[in-house]
Amino acid sequence: MSETDRCTTLSNGEVSVHTAEHLLSALFGLGILDAEIHCSAAELPIVDGSAKPWVEAILEAGRQPVGPMHGYALREAVRVEDPETGAWAEALPDALPRYSVVLSHDSEAVGSNVCHFTYGSDYAAQVAPARTFTLVSHLLPMIHRGLLQGAREGTGIVVIDRELHDEDWLALEQFIKQPIERSEALGPLPLTPYRMPAEPAAHKMLDVLGDLALLGRPVAAQIRIFKPGHRINTLLAQRLMEQIDSANPVPFFDPNAAPLMDATKIMSILPHRPPFMLVDRIHSMSESDIWGSKAVTMNEPFFVGHFPGAPVMPGVLQLEAMAQVGGILALSTVPDPENYLTYFLKMDEVKFKNKVGPGDTLYFHLTLTQPIRRGIVVMRGEAFVGQKLVSEGVFTALITKDK
Repeated sequence: MSETDRCTTLSNGEVSVHTAEHLLSALFGLGILDAEIHCSAAELPIVDGSAKPWVEAILEAGRQPVGPMHGYALREAVRVEDPETGAWAEALPDALPRYSVVLSHDSEAVGSNVCHFTYGSDYAAQVAPARTFTLVSHLLPMIHRGLLQGAREGTGIVVIDRELHDEDWLALEQFIKQPIERSEALGPLPLTPYRMPAEPAAHKMLDVLGDLALLGRPVAAQIRIFKPGHRINTLLAQRLMEQIDSANPVPFFDPNAAPLMDATKIMSILPHRPPFMLVDRIHSMSESDIWGSKAVTMNEPFFVGHFPGAPVMPGVLQLEAMAQVGGILALSTVPDPENYLTYFLKMDEVKFKNKVGPGDTLYFHLTLTQPIRRGIVVMRGEAFVGQKLVSEGVFTALITKDK
């Protein structure tokens, strides 16, 4: 990745592709981390100056889930600065990727200069429609220098951020190639009104997501950028590449969201009962994966003997808890799950990475590795405490009707 003043350029030393950030942002915002892109020219179309057309085309084509969303953990906080512009960017370890941008344009012309976004939120509505913008104070000098000859109507927003004189209005009219109703008001030119609140700040967020997309995966961190631009975005991406832990990417999950199922609902599906029901909540479930959790307390009966004075949750019970979460995913494929049972046939590739003790909350992630055939279910399971992987394995089970 290389950057220029006004766009992001991808290069392998021999071939370069310009203005890639809007498409990359659309892919990243929609959770697509692996795509093959063919270009017929050295510059991607700017379309309307936003990621909205790309998002619409991607959603029309459709997406196919291929597994859990994994991201990078950040080993330690990082910060970069650009002395020439006064811009800075920092990343602080967090449970989820969270982004904040603050523009330097603190004026009524631009509107709100702050935008926040959490990875996994509604990118299509919150970020994608935001178009690129240009301040008149930046645009007019380029017009007077004869630049921007290839600019097209409808590809961005012109923001009036200072008083304009007659020669300024004339230069704008010649540039836009149509008359402009003159006004002393600051803000977007009437020909290019804002389509969403804080659109300039949202577009800077769009660019940030596109530039950081080339890390390959989201980073579990709070990312804050003051005076965002392709240069500072690129500097941050380079530093993050040095600090991220890519050896064991972690799935993302929001523990603060309302659960999909509580213990009562779980017991209506699974036959297990205390003290052997080892799942407290189901947080989310799709056709191919499921998230569940268990709060491990000192009151667990197995701590009485495992081990007195140094309580540790047995690894086999971690696997059993994972299996119960996976059982709910498997039973979700039949219309009357209360009439079925799940029997596990084997476990492969089992590994125990870290200890689990009182006070820990286990989060379980089960993913189907192949379509269910003749009642045979194969799933990969992972158990986490925070972002720390504690156990994992591949489970093969049989779902059968309870006679």
